[in-house]
Amino acid sequence: MRARLRLLTAVTTAALAAGGISACGMLRKSFNDDTTVTQKITSVRLDTGSGGVTLHGKEGTTAVSLHRYVEYGGDRPEGATHRIENGVLVLGGCGDDCSVAYTVDLPAGIPVTGETSSGAVSASRTGAVKVRTGSGAIDLDGVNGPVEVQAGSGAITGKALKGGPVVAKTSSGAIDLTMAAAQDVRAGAGSGAVTVTTPDERYHVTAESDSGGKDIAVHDDPSGTHRLDLTTGSGAITVKRS
Repeated sequence: MRARLRLLTAVTTAALAAGGISACGMLRKSFNDDTTVTQKITSVRLDTGSGGVTLHGKEGTTAVSLHRYVEYGGDRPEGATHRIENGVLVLGGCGDDCSVAYTVDLPAGIPVTGETSSGAVSASRTGAVKVRTGSGAIDLDGVNGPVEVQAGSGAITGKALKGGPVVAKTSSGAIDLTMAAAQDVRAGAGSGAVTVTTPDERYHVTAESDSGGKDIAVHDDPSGTHRLDLTTGSGAITVKRS
């Protein structure tokens, strides 16, 4: 009898817990909207709390279109969460218990700065990028300009990067960078592999890993024009020739 009672109690508790989680989940609401930015934009600054940001640079256009996905637990946030400051498109947050994710189409070559506390950042065909995430991956494609990115937790990937130098740091996550042209690269991971693919030229290479192998396929020349400074606390370091 006691065994049956314990079993019934356990089943009831589990059901109540599941119902509570489900009820909590149902309390959250969301909506989408789209905005066309009519002002001329010279740069983008990220100033978001929770939520990802995706930026698509497009050749031959002057238009800026912004799609927003908002998820919230309390009152529905009212009004815009972006603003324009002297030609800078600022992508902001939406307050407590609220996250906002942006997808923005904009002219190619526009520089990007700022940070997110939680959420991935993706930028393609933009100008220089100087971005930090507290938690979230960073993905770059076709960036034309210097790159300086840092993730508290999350992988960093980049391809077709040019106009460097490139600086990439993450506390936890792999780094994988592909250069479209020879340039200085400094990449450091607290935990994770570091991989760089670059044109075959002479580089001054520094590669340090506390735990992991090294495979360097380019010419290591202390008098090389460009530097590759690569470090990881745990993981392999690989340099490939493109």
